[in-house]
Order: sequence, then C-alpha cells, then structure tokens
Amino acid sequence: MSTRNTTLRALHDVGLAAWFGGSLFGLTGLNAAAEEAGDRRTADKLESIGWAKWSPVNTAAMAAHTIGGLGLLAENRKRVVAQKGHTATATAKLALTGAAVAASVYTRLVGKKIEDAVVHADGGVRSSATSHVPSTTAQQGGAGNATELAREADKRAGQATSAAAQQLPMDVASAQRQLRTLQVVVPALTGALVVLSAQAGEQQRPADQLRGIARRAGEAVSRVAA
Repeated sequence: MSTRNTTLRALHDVGLAAWFGGSLFGLTGLNAAAEEAGDRRTADKLESIGWAKWSPVNTAAMAAHTIGGLGLLAENRKRVVAQKGHTATATAKLALTGAAVAASVYTRLVGKKIEDAVVHADGGVRSSATSHVPSTTAQQGGAGNATELAREADKRAGQATSAAAQQLPMDVASAQRQLRTLQVVVPALTGALVVLSAQAGEQQRPADQLRGIARRAGEAVSRVAA
C-alpha cells in the first residue's frame, strides 16, 4: 500500500464528479430553466443547445473516469482478488460504469436526433460545442490554426453523431419521451457509482483489508479441508 496513484485517483474522482454533477444539473437546472421560455419549441431549442455545449465536456469526464478507474483496478488487482468484499464492489463498479457509459452515449444519440430536428432546422442557431472565432483571429499564427482544428474536429464529431442518430427507429416525439427518461437514468447510475466509490475507499482501511483477506483465506482453507 506504499505506492501512490494520485494521477489515476484524480482522473477517477474528478471525472466522476463532473459526469454526475453535469448530468444532475442538466436534469434539474438546464431543463427547468428552458421550460421558463414559454413555448415548447423554444424550450426544446434551449435544452438541445445546452446539452450539445456540455457534450464534449461530458465525454472528457467519462473518459477520465474510465481511464482512472481501469488504472486503479490494474494497480489493485491483487487486493481485489485477495480481499473478500472488495471483489464484489469492484465488479459492481465495473458493471455500473459500463451501464452509465452506454446510457450516456445513447442519451447523446437521442438528444442529437432532437437537436437536428429543432435546432439545425433553424439556420440562424448554432449548437456547436466550439465557440465561433472571427476569421481574422483564426488566421493569426498557431493559436488560430489550433482553433480551426478544434472546430473541424467538432464539426466532424457532430456529423458522425448525426449520422448515427438518424438510424434510430423513432420520431422526434418518441425521442423526446425517451430522452426524459434517460436524463434521469444517467445521474442515477453515476450517483450509484459515487456511493460505490465511497465504499471502495472505506475498504482500503488497513483493518478492513486484514479482515477481508483473512475471510478469503479462511474460505480457501475450508474448501481444501472439505
């Protein structure tokens, strides 16, 4: 237990915090604020634009948490096997992470289907995650080139997501109903991950490790004796 894994823990914890917090804010804050717009079409536009702006950050948060989690699992693989109780926690975390990633990706596809219908149909509204940069600025040296590359990557990602979203066998009204449910599912799953992460942290206490390892060893001895 003398090895520090600060970078992996930071990726795991900060990524999960952003993933859970962002999805919860979107559900309780962004959607509620958009409802104050008055008419349904304007509310749908505001929600779609807001979620589209958040999507790249959410993707980065999911990636950070997943990389950090897998790295910690690899670093602690011996203890995961040897400590009774921690194996179940690690397995549950893996399952929940997979479910949360799948739900988040599908949520974005459903949201993109709605976005294309209610936002992109209006040529005067942009929902790109990359802020508009004047062409004069974009031409000034390396910073401008980097901005142009980011905008191009954002455009290509949006096109790929739109192409995938178009394949979903549902109309916009059905997509909106699904999206409402999914926007509850994602914070529920990531909130459960926060709880399991707290439990995993408690299982790292020396006394818990000793008890878990002793129980696992006792089970092994009993199986051999039988």
